[in-house]
Amino acid sequence: MSESMIAWGVYLIGALLLVLFGWRIARPFSRYAQWLFAVSIAVLLFTPFSLNLENHPAAYAPALFVAVLNSVFLGVEEGLDAAVTLALIWLVALVLTLVLLLVTRKRHRGAQDSTQGEASAPAE
Repeated sequence: MSESMIAWGVYLIGALLLVLFGWRIARPFSRYAQWLFAVSIAVLLFTPFSLNLENHPAAYAPALFVAVLNSVFLGVEEGLDAAVTLALIWLVALVLTLVLLLVTRKRHRGAQDSTQGEASAPAE
């Protein structure tokens, strides 16, 4: 296995743990806020962006890092491409998450009502 594959594996495991940690932190939030928070973290960490290198045309890096580092070292215009890509993917992910949450709202509410009904039923 090459060093690059090991590095990507470590990054993916760390990013997944960070998303799970964010999910755990957001537990006191409403269902919508918890999902939107976790999806936002996932998009920021998992969105790839091409580095456009001459000797490695298929080289990718997380778009957040490309946007920040290109903006700092090469100027804001150079980082804008990755930032726009990241923002568009984030917007699409939030819309899809909201649609999913609205579609599953009735089922989620029905499950909550049945568990509350069982908890409030008197024991015989």
